Amino acid sequence: MSTYLVENPQAEGFMELASTNTGSNAFLGDPEQFEAGAGPDIANAGIALRQNVAKVAALKNDPTRTEVQKHEAAAVLAERTVAQLEKSKASIESRANELWNSAVTQSELTFAPKSDRGTLDSEIRQYLREQAGKPEGMMKIREAMKDKNVAGVVWHSPSFLLDINPANHQKLKVEVLEQHLPDAYKKVVDSLALRDLPAKYDKAINSVRTSFYNPALAAKAKLRVEV
Repeated sequence: MSTYLVENPQAEGFMELASTNTGSNAFLGDPEQFEAGAGPDIANAGIALRQNVAKVAALKNDPTRTEVQKHEAAAVLAERTVAQLEKSKASIESRANELWNSAVTQSELTFAPKSDRGTLDSEIRQYLREQAGKPEGMMKIREAMKDKNVAGVVWHSPSFLLDINPANHQKLKVEVLEQHLPDAYKKVVDSLALRDLPAKYDKAINSVRTSFYNPALAAKAKLRVEV
């Protein structure tokens, strides 16, 4: 006999997993594994999911409610859960953008081109263009980036001026941060990790709406005749 109101393998599998710390972490992220600023939002989402799954399970054997009333109550729990997941998702997205923008600002201040380095920067760009077309060129560019002047040119120069593929250039810019601005680099890494979460939240929200209750049964509550 099923523990939950929606009796199909997919719904029951979601509810069973979502009732545990391991399962909710899999669906929504482990707050311990992400940047501290987003940790509480991830934790709140997990708590809401687990608590409301437990309440739906309790509704299954509630002797004071009819089957329709059970699904009506579960629908309320589903929307309550979705509201918290949406709130956490928005906060996570905001935090990811905040970290990214902070890293970029810090990097721009550090690597912004300076008028007194114009000639040197031009020579560095020429060297980078020459290396970019050689088989071992990228390795030599990475070696040269240990020098902060070279790193700055890699950071602030457009890809076409360096004759480097935009995707490869972006990787080099991240490596520049890793070498010279570890704090900004960590913010970029944390931001990218957080940006993977919203899609998981959308999937979890969909699962909540299809696993907590049967919409057709919940809708019958509106047909109740008040006396």
